Amino acid sequence: MNLPPRDEKWGPLQSYLYGEHGDAPAPALFFHGNGFSAHTYNTLLTDIGDHTPVRAFDLQGHGASDQIQSVRDVHQWQLYRDNVAFALQRNGGGILIGHSMGGLSSMFTAMKHPELVRALVLLEPVFLSPRMTIGLGFIRAIGSEARGNGLIKQARARRQYFANTDEAVEYFLGRKGLKTWPEEAIRNYAHSILRPRLDGKDGLELSLQPEYEAQNFASLPAWRWPARPLPMPVLLAHGGHVSSTVHAGRVEWLQKLAPKLEVQVDEKAGHMMPVDRAEWTGGVVRDFLDRLG
Repeated sequence: MNLPPRDEKWGPLQSYLYGEHGDAPAPALFFHGNGFSAHTYNTLLTDIGDHTPVRAFDLQGHGASDQIQSVRDVHQWQLYRDNVAFALQRNGGGILIGHSMGGLSSMFTAMKHPELVRALVLLEPVFLSPRMTIGLGFIRAIGSEARGNGLIKQARARRQYFANTDEAVEYFLGRKGLKTWPEEAIRNYAHSILRPRLDGKDGLELSLQPEYEAQNFASLPAWRWPARPLPMPVLLAHGGHVSSTVHAGRVEWLQKLAPKLEVQVDEKAGHMMPVDRAEWTGGVVRDFLDRLG
């Protein structure tokens, strides 16, 4: 493995630098999806960083960042929106790049602070249709979401403890849900989402506790989303596979808000496109950044 070491700690967030940029702020900031870490995307970030330097972050509760203090903090993903906004402001602005939960949190941040966002790159964001998010709000209001959302149940059933990283790697290599991932990505993932057990026992545990991952799924922003203009150039890159989380109705919604929107689709890709289709994703992002000048 050739993972960049930990760089500066920004408040509760651990950051990593991809690419050389001297003492100047990194032009781009990257944020990962639920349950992952910055290093999970090492292949993609290395590719982009050779073109445009990127500071990548472990969101709070993930990887090497600080723990989440309360389950209430993740409601509507407000904690992660705050993480993105904090990093953006400390960096003095920049290009926001995010996958899944990190993509949606980046979009909401760009709506709130458009003057600080030079461009926005959304990689397989969680783009349920407007009708679905309103319906989700009603389901949540009557308390039946947990019974109908299989991702919540799967997250709570995650294996949490491992003797060492080698055991974790072997376990993840055998997981059906990771069968499309390159082996290197699985190894990077395993090495970057574990920490020493907090109960003092020997071995390692997941940095993000299964209950928090479950709550992240359960607290997906619902009802009507903010509909503020996105005047900056926006790239939406997503897959055409059934596992994609980008609904056509939400793309139409975004087109009305982002006059400089560009949409790129990889028909072979699903939701984990930035990991298992890293070469295609990197090429699309680099081309977009080139056109920014």
